[in-house]
Amino acid sequence: MHRRWLIFATLIGIHVAVFIFTPELIAPLVAGSIYLPLWPLSTIGIPVFGVAESGGWAAPSLLGWAVVFCLWSAIWFAVATLLYRLFTKNAGHA
Repeated sequence: MHRRWLIFATLIGIHVAVFIFTPELIAPLVAGSIYLPLWPLSTIGIPVFGVAESGGWAAPSLLGWAVVFCLWSAIWFAVATLLYRLFTKNAGHA
């Protein structure tokens, strides 16, 4: 496996683990990582939220989860690429 993909898989795994086993201290950050990217899309009419229960928050729809997944995948792939380039020397640049 290419090191960049290994770094990417590690970052995604950490994000998923934090989402599943959310410590109380960072619960607002985890919720923000899901809801903040979706609110602008919702305001322009894209149905990224499902139907809300009375007095509760609307959960992301299937489209919303897909958007969140694609957004965070792109972010973590960019971070993995940056880390890979920072810590890997090219033979031609010695």
